Parts: sequence; structure tokens; C-alpha cells
Amino acid sequence: MTFELKDIYLTSSCVVAGDLEGKGPLKDYFDSIDECKDSCFENSEIDILSKAIDMLLEKENLKIEDISLAIGGELSNQLTTSSYTFRCLPIGLIGIYAACSTITLGLGVAGLLLKNKDIQNILVFTSSHNQSAERQFRNPVEYGGNKEETQTFTSTIGASALLSKQKNKLKLSCFTLGKVIDVGFTDACDFGRAMAPAALETLFSHFRSTQTTPEDYDLILTGDLSKYGYEIVKKALEEEYGSAMNYSDCGLLLYDIKQQNVLAGGSGPGTSAAVLLSYVKKRMLAGYYKKVLLCATGALMNPTMINQKNSLPCIAHAIVMEVAE
Repeated sequence: MTFELKDIYLTSSCVVAGDLEGKGPLKDYFDSIDECKDSCFENSEIDILSKAIDMLLEKENLKIEDISLAIGGELSNQLTTSSYTFRCLPIGLIGIYAACSTITLGLGVAGLLLKNKDIQNILVFTSSHNQSAERQFRNPVEYGGNKEETQTFTSTIGASALLSKQKNKLKLSCFTLGKVIDVGFTDACDFGRAMAPAALETLFSHFRSTQTTPEDYDLILTGDLSKYGYEIVKKALEEEYGSAMNYSDCGLLLYDIKQQNVLAGGSGPGTSAAVLLSYVKKRMLAGYYKKVLLCATGALMNPTMINQKNSLPCIAHAIVMEVAE
């Protein structure tokens, strides 16, 4: 299902990157780089998310009370990172879970809610932390378990964005809501190929409903499909539409995967958010892109279901960002 978003603008955004991400190809686009040296991994994620929100408010000279409501989520059980971050912020909160596709779902839902005349602006946020995600979804790194070459590397990122009805240089023009797709894939060490069918379902649905093709966009991005999932999507786009030279994946842009030892590429909710709200935003403002389509993907599973030999249901949500005329 695709929704047209009218007069919804990106007022501002802020991306706080971890130390490794701050040494990658996009280091010059981030607002801040944080070493994340708190007492535990989960507290470090709370810190970088809090910093991303605080820096955004400071950048726009706003108080939290000036924000109508917040929408976001991350990977932690029961969205504890979000809850612990907002326990000190007196603002209405809508917590969402869409795994690594959280940022596009959050932006899309915010765009729809801004149609309400009583809502003036919405804070959209997400985060991820490599070590807390490893502890929850696999095994703590201290166990020393071997990594498969198909595995991705969860990014350490805190990201925030402010959407409003007030005209600005960048706007959100379209939101395609994804469906849960499960093709029976069971390899929990290969989320990229597991999520590729969901990405294609949403991309093809978006193109059909908007009567567009890949050529209508300056850049098309998927959210963390790994180098393996990326190849599946690229091949399918080329078979259906011809050239796909304007297609890339956020997990492959965030790191130098050969030099930084991040296996098959980056993942985690922060990955797509970081690329969209820092690199893509600044490139658009500089005139390199006019219209960008981001289709972020998420694997909707937990360790219990994987240990019970269940397959991997996945989802993808897409958002279009354009330079406002």
C-alpha cells in the first residue's frame, strides 16, 4: 500500500556514529562521533540516542516541549532503549518495531500523522549498537564464536529527524508500507538473502502504484541486505527494468567492508537511518540528488523462534525524499 505525502518536510536531522562507523567512508557526513564507553553496551546505546535527540533540539533551538510527539524504536527487547531514553523526556511516545526497517516505517507513519491539524511536528528516531545486538540476537562476542561470511555487522548509531508541515528544502513525498514476506529461508546467519524478497516485494509494489521505474530516481537504496542480498535485488531490478546503476545498499555504503572487517556489510536500524539522514540528506542539499527512494528492510524474528527451527519472516518499508521546489 502506497500513500502520497503532501507538504511534509524534513526540518532537520542528527546522526551520532560509533567509533568504527566514524572511521568509515561516510565519516565526514555525521554530526558527531562517539566512542560509546559507558558502563555497559545497552547504556551506551541509550547515550548515543539521547545525544542524537539533544543535538537535534539544540540545532533547531527547540525544547522537547516544542515537539508534538515522537515515533521510533530499535532492536532491544520491549524497546527498552527507547523507553529508557524517553523516561526523562515529557513527550508523547509511539514505540514501533520494524527491526532494521524502523526508520522508514517511522518516517512514513509520521508523514501520515502530520495530516492531523493538531500535530505540528514529529520527532522520528532509531538506534542500534553492535554489542547489545550481538548479545541479544546471537551470542556475546566474549564467547568467541566464529562468524559466517554471510553475516552482517550491526552498526552503532543514534539517529533523529524532525518532520513538520513548515516548508523546507527537503520533503517526503511518498510512503510504501510493506508486507510480511516469508519464503521459508531458515539461515539466521544470512539475513541479507532472507530479506531480499521483502525488499523486492515493496520495490515492485512501489513502482506499480506510483507508475514509476528506477530511472525516475537519482538514487535507490535498500537497507542492509549485505553484499549477498544486494546482488539478488540488483539482478531482479535489471531483469525487470534494465540497468540498475543507480541502486546501492546502505550496509555497503556505511563501511569499507574489505578494510573494516564487517563481514558482509552493515546492518541494524541505525544503518539506513545514518545513510539517509546524513549522507543522502547532505548530498541532496548540495545538488547531487533530487529524488531518492529508500527501501529499508527488517528480519522479524527472535532467538527463540530461530532455536525452534522456524523460518525468517521479513518486511520492507519505503520512503521517497525529494528536493522541494
